[in-house]
Amino acid sequence: MKTKAAWLGMAFGAALIAAGCGGTKTVGTPAGADVSATALAAVLEAPEKYDGQTVVLKGVLEAQCAALCEFTYSEGGRSVTVYTPDPKPPRIKGGQPVRVTATVHRGEEQVILTAKGLELLPRKGA
Repeated sequence: MKTKAAWLGMAFGAALIAAGCGGTKTVGTPAGADVSATALAAVLEAPEKYDGQTVVLKGVLEAQCAALCEFTYSEGGRSVTVYTPDPKPPRIKGGQPVRVTATVHRGEEQVILTAKGLELLPRKGA
């Protein structure tokens, strides 16, 4: 009887985790829902303002490298590479709407973003 109750409890817990709050899957440590998104264009046009800061971006994951160590994020016709420090990030199909929490690093010739958290948002029509 205890075994059956334990299995039911684990199944219920797994279902809650799979369902997530609002159907959003998260990876890492994304910023809270109360944190508003910063436009990618603003970060790219004034990287010195955001250097070392954590920002939230809301757009589309366009592609992911074969080793899963980085992905191309796009928003409003602009794109940037986002690196993932997670040793085992999930494989994500291109075209996935995402909300990315990332640290901005102003490089010599480009802006570098390192993901702290990622939320996979529902696809349109899903």
